[in-house]
Amino acid sequence: MPTTLMGALVLPDRVINGTITVVDGKIERIDEGFSGHEGESFDFRGKYLLPGLIEVHGHMREPGLEYKEDIAHGTRAGLAGGYTTILDMPNTRPPTTTAARVDEQIQRYAQRSYCDFAINMGVAREEIDELRAVDPAKITGVKIFAAGHLSAPTTIPRLSDLARIFAILGERGLMAIVHAENQELIDYFLHHYRDVAGRHDPAAWGEVRNLSVVLTSVLEMIALARYFGVKLYLLHLSTPEELAAVEFGRQIGVEVYGEVTTAHLALSTADYERYGNLINIAPALRPPEAQERLWQLLRAGKIDTVVTDHAPHTLAEKQKESVWEAASGMPGLQEAVPVLVSNWVKRFGRETLEEGLMRIAQVTSGNIARIFGFGQKGALAVGKDADIVVIDTERTWKVRREDLYTKNQWSVYEGQELIGRPVATFLRGHLVYHDGQIIGEPQGRWLRRETLER
Repeated sequence: MPTTLMGALVLPDRVINGTITVVDGKIERIDEGFSGHEGESFDFRGKYLLPGLIEVHGHMREPGLEYKEDIAHGTRAGLAGGYTTILDMPNTRPPTTTAARVDEQIQRYAQRSYCDFAINMGVAREEIDELRAVDPAKITGVKIFAAGHLSAPTTIPRLSDLARIFAILGERGLMAIVHAENQELIDYFLHHYRDVAGRHDPAAWGEVRNLSVVLTSVLEMIALARYFGVKLYLLHLSTPEELAAVEFGRQIGVEVYGEVTTAHLALSTADYERYGNLINIAPALRPPEAQERLWQLLRAGKIDTVVTDHAPHTLAEKQKESVWEAASGMPGLQEAVPVLVSNWVKRFGRETLEEGLMRIAQVTSGNIARIFGFGQKGALAVGKDADIVVIDTERTWKVRREDLYTKNQWSVYEGQELIGRPVATFLRGHLVYHDGQIIGEPQGRWLRRETLER
């Protein structure tokens, strides 16, 4: 029997009051207006329906770091945040840097993931040849850390090693997924600010991991991608200058995409005084003026994707006196949609809400599905998987720890009053989250890409 959902549908090119008909987990019809149908029906009139979100940065922390997060907790947080697909990140213990560990990670997620999932493989300097052994259909691409921090055990700082990796990626048609910071410059500035100037405050992190650190590395990755013919996905860009470099890369023939995180959109260096090392992330937060320019670029369609970079740590690991001892990263899957919607309305006005929802759907779902080759995902469109999130833009949600599904139940957004909280999530047509509660057992499936990139 078909299932129907009624509400304000956020389509790729417009918003309509309409009805979605789902059959066998796929969207079979989209009709303008509301009408009765056979089968189960969900009436979400007065609320917005968006395509299920895709998280590129799924740090579920398994194996080896389950005290921070695990697959069950993290993917439940995903459903509660409207995320129906999680791409697993490889910086675990041991890291997912071999073909055998890719297979193990797929099996680890199977039967335990509440979201559909795929695997971002990693690479370690001593295991570069594993990139020749892995089945390309089993991975989204290869995550490369050009610089490190406490949560990044497989840094590849040398350009000669990076060139060797890019050569293999080019030969095998694999995408480079890069954390682009220049380690040599980090080391230089770290000595200056920590050892010479004696800085240990939260803001010193951004002084060390400054614009020159990220922009130098982004340009290096673009140069390597151009030479070796590699598709390039640049993670968590934090400055307008890096996004300008993406445009430059395209002008010289590189297929390159730029991502921004919700944290870099929601927070700036002005927030260190209030939150301290809780908001220590890498790349670092930027000044308010750079943050504002990111929002303008988002509105103009100049940012390809927006993700959370859900990277949980315990509060004890975050609340260190010295920034150099604090863990880098923070959770954020469940709060991301209301954070984006609330900040959009705050900046551009309530009258632009539907413009914002279309842009949010594009950068959190549609573009990611297209870039990563998941043709079955990414839009409210006939033939797509019926992955749907329903959000309430009228009712305010005051973020509380007890509402959170992430394992350590803390959020930098705690106490904030936000709009746009997901009230229901559907995974392939099945209602899996409703009004704060996860429904049923894990139903997540491993995704093979429908289109393999050369």
